[in-house]
Amino acid sequence: MVALDVFLAMEWKLNDSLFIKLGSLVVFYWCANKSMRPWSLQATFTDIERDIEKVRNVVFSTEEKNGNEMASSLAVVGINREEMFKAWW
Repeated sequence: MVALDVFLAMEWKLNDSLFIKLGSLVVFYWCANKSMRPWSLQATFTDIERDIEKVRNVVFSTEEKNGNEMASSLAVVGINREEMFKAWW
């Protein structure tokens, strides 16, 4: 997850909570329940779990349906890309 990467790269406030809103109930369930994760994404979730341990307190929640279309579009692009990109603002 890019949000975790950016949060960790900032190197400050690692004692704070990171709140991540997901636009998909399916992805939310994947984050909450390991047994529901697709086998093809196990390596990705292993990396995510390793980063979550570094942050210590990550809270996942769901966004309203169609409430965050840009995030959904970026997520689809991110899954289809071989290399990840990051942006800071």
